[in-house]
Amino acid sequence: MTKRPLCMVCLVLMLLMCVADRAGFPLIRGNPVPENVDSWIREHPKVTICGEVTQTTENEFSQSVYLSNTYLIYQPKKNQSKENQPKKISIENVKVFLKKKEDVPAGTVVLVSGNLERVGEMRNPGEFDARQYYASQHIFYFMKKAELLKKSENYSAYRQGMNDLRKYLSKVLNGIGGKEAGVFQAIVLGDKSSLDEEVKLRYQMAGIVHVLAISGLHISVIGMGIYNLLMKTGMGIWPSGIIALLILLQYGVMTGGSVSTMRAVCMFLISVGAKITGRIYDLPTALAVSAMLILGDSGAYLYNSGFLLSFSAVAGAGVVVPALTKSMDLSRIEKGENVRRKKSAWKRHAGKKFKNICCMILGKHTGQIYEKFAGGFCKANLALGASIGIQLTMLPVSLYFFGEVSLVGIFLNLLVLPTVGIVLGSGVTGLLAGCVSFSVGRVVILPGKVLAGIYEELCKLSGNLPFGIWITGQPKLWQVAVYYILFAGAVWILTQKGKRERKIIAFVVVCLAMSILIWREPEPFSVSCLDVGQGDGLVLRTPEGNCFLVDGGSTNKSGVGQYQVLPYLKNQGISQIDGIFISHTDQDHISGVQEILEMAVKKLNSVKLGCLYLPEWENPPAAWEKLKQTAKAAGIPVRTLKEGDCLNAGKLQLQIIAPAVSASGADVNEDGMVIKVKYEEFLGLLTGDIGEETEKKLLELGMLEDVDFLKVGHHGSHYSTCQQFLDTVRPEYAVISCSSTNTYGHPSPEITKRLEETGCQTSFTMESGAVKVYWEKEGIRIKKFLEKGNSM
Repeated sequence: MTKRPLCMVCLVLMLLMCVADRAGFPLIRGNPVPENVDSWIREHPKVTICGEVTQTTENEFSQSVYLSNTYLIYQPKKNQSKENQPKKISIENVKVFLKKKEDVPAGTVVLVSGNLERVGEMRNPGEFDARQYYASQHIFYFMKKAELLKKSENYSAYRQGMNDLRKYLSKVLNGIGGKEAGVFQAIVLGDKSSLDEEVKLRYQMAGIVHVLAISGLHISVIGMGIYNLLMKTGMGIWPSGIIALLILLQYGVMTGGSVSTMRAVCMFLISVGAKITGRIYDLPTALAVSAMLILGDSGAYLYNSGFLLSFSAVAGAGVVVPALTKSMDLSRIEKGENVRRKKSAWKRHAGKKFKNICCMILGKHTGQIYEKFAGGFCKANLALGASIGIQLTMLPVSLYFFGEVSLVGIFLNLLVLPTVGIVLGSGVTGLLAGCVSFSVGRVVILPGKVLAGIYEELCKLSGNLPFGIWITGQPKLWQVAVYYILFAGAVWILTQKGKRERKIIAFVVVCLAMSILIWREPEPFSVSCLDVGQGDGLVLRTPEGNCFLVDGGSTNKSGVGQYQVLPYLKNQGISQIDGIFISHTDQDHISGVQEILEMAVKKLNSVKLGCLYLPEWENPPAAWEKLKQTAKAAGIPVRTLKEGDCLNAGKLQLQIIAPAVSASGADVNEDGMVIKVKYEEFLGLLTGDIGEETEKKLLELGMLEDVDFLKVGHHGSHYSTCQQFLDTVRPEYAVISCSSTNTYGHPSPEITKRLEETGCQTSFTMESGAVKVYWEKEGIRIKKFLEKGNSM
């Protein structure tokens, strides 16, 4: 570090930013708007704002407009201002969702009115943190149901021209790319809006999703290609470097300016500067300078997964891989400087008999063939070592944000990375040719299309591998810190001169670092109630490793399975669900489960699924049949349950007390499945959406008893949880799962008051986010995800 002081400065800066954030300074997180203004916005969400359009995005149903330099027309309270006149308060950038599509070119100043609200916070462990993501772009508020009141006649011809150029180039790629058009739009233009979600998921599971993002590869291929071309025309270093840089900056603007693009452009700038001034380009220093420039623009990038993955990958390639390569000492074998070692390698990998056969058949050419074999073998080892080095550097970041890492990606990258430049090159040249003629463009882009097709087939193949994805859960920050300290020590050991024992020592240190990183503290039995909006989703987990999902759906959130349930399981290190219980078939209980089953059919789900348990009904509805058929298509067994059935998993016992044997399923709520959950002395009751009618039937049959925990029926509706029911079950703790924006009036004030009078401690997902109920010998404790300092 003493030879690279800027790297040390960068590390100290990042550490100080983390410390400041922990101390409460809003450098990384937090709303820059004064608290009195923020509280006024919460009280008066219908407001008017004025800002400058930076870009617009459209789909089939809506239009979103990004505003910069935005001002809120703020009317202060009388006790806050003597003048009591409207004021302009800066709220930086805002994403506006317009009611109807409008023609608003970039650079247009607009006045819009709508409902202003804070960007939604993460409400479940493992869920995508939209608030942190948008904070990186200085966006802290969304305006929904917006109406355009006024707009200026003037706009930015340059910025709108760049947006129009991007749209035009997307159309060209769509015309020449065929079914791979979405892949080329992502790789060449950084536009993933047309990328099929299934293709994206396959790339993610295969560990090669990075090829779909604008990265250093694009910058090196395009930037250095332009630079070298200009140099060959005799323009000289200065003009060639400056022109290449200007073109590349426009490319970065046109492709959206993602964090990986900004990092690559910054490093290219430093590279060109080194060439122009005759200095030596140092990758770690360039990386550190780029990080400081990006963090200087927005400190929120420090917690951004894209930022950390991009920089850790380059750090691995620029620091770890050279040390690993040096320790492997393969250069002499590849160059043919040590014949004895070549022969030794031959004997080890080909064997004497195979060598003799080759000699008999090929005679004097054996040596030449061997040299090619040895060289190829060494290059393969070198590439594998590089891939492992980069993956080890990125491992803590991947696990922290996603809870899983692709093992097959280590090997798949060996096939993909050497050829992705061809895909990019054919995409760019095909795009240029397509601007003149679609027919010519289709021919030029063909090599890239063939490779993109091969990539997809490789992704499908990797999805069928039983151990392609390693799910470990999210490590603690202290584990990440210890891992990197030990890993840095191992890399330092590899760079030292000395005996070969240093490789063994480094290997042991890396194994120790990984052991610490993946270690998870044993947890007691728990019931987790996820915040899925207006719906239900519960996860039962035992210390012995059993896991069950009870329902999983929502009526006001789409993609609950992909964006709430599965991320939670991976965050917690759960790689297998032993069973999925469906209380009834309303969409607010099954939409996410249906989605997870469909992903399993297409091999897009890394979490293994056990049996699907459905309520036993004489005349089940269409949704029941759809769940059953989808599960069977995925190879998942299906079983129906009724009153009197019981399932055991170690110390966990699940007793089914409804539906009744003769239940028809005509009223899916009242005929729903009710489960008693027993684990040693713990007793819980999961009631689905049953109402007062079924509650009284269960009371008459004597199936209810005093419980420790209650999942309140029907989201706290006043049609359920009657007083007689509560007098019998008398729960100590209860959870109501509902959305704060529901139109049903859930939870009913009458029910919440009734629970309180019973002496029950009630939690609400709409207030607390995910709620986790732990049971230990000492008693029950509750953790609420949105409570500060309360990790789950």
